[in-house]
Amino acid sequence: MLRDVISSVDYSLAAEIALGLFVVAFAIMIYGTLRLSRRTTDRFASIPLSDRVEDPRDGR
Repeated sequence: MLRDVISSVDYSLAAEIALGLFVVAFAIMIYGTLRLSRRTTDRFASIPLSDRVEDPRDGR
């Protein structure tokens, strides 16, 4: 009985839904990145060059 239920489920929209979710998540990440200030971007860029452990989101 469970096999019949699972075999009757239609997964034809699953790929389109997954692609849509990916595009939405990617767009949100790009929007968040573009909203960063120049100072914050410079602080993120300097992380690999710094020996100190710091949080670049602190606005000091």
